Amino acid sequence: MSSINGTYVSYNSDAKLVVTDGNDSNGSFGGQLTQAGVNYNVTGHYHFQNSTGQPTIIAFTGYNDGHGYVTFAAFSPDHNYGKLRASGSRTTFDGQVVGLGGEFVKQ
Repeated sequence: MSSINGTYVSYNSDAKLVVTDGNDSNGSFGGQLTQAGVNYNVTGHYHFQNSTGQPTIIAFTGYNDGHGYVTFAAFSPDHNYGKLRASGSRTTFDGQVVGLGGEFVKQ
């Protein structure tokens, strides 16, 4: 089990990210992101600097068949993942494109 697994909250983006199935050997995870009351299925990847060290960069996307997509790029200075500095966006089927950003804090 990876230490990236857990629940993260971004009050700035009105989002909650639940990371499950983190796999340090291949840098992948799954989970769910809830943003503005909409649930998105999430898949993501993370990479340690020089494949072993700190910090870690993280990218994930989420989809909801009725609403659209979200995508984020994030950074963690260590493997505790206490705070993920993140920037992203939401694109919906009604044409909205919304920028999202801030920290995801591990709960």
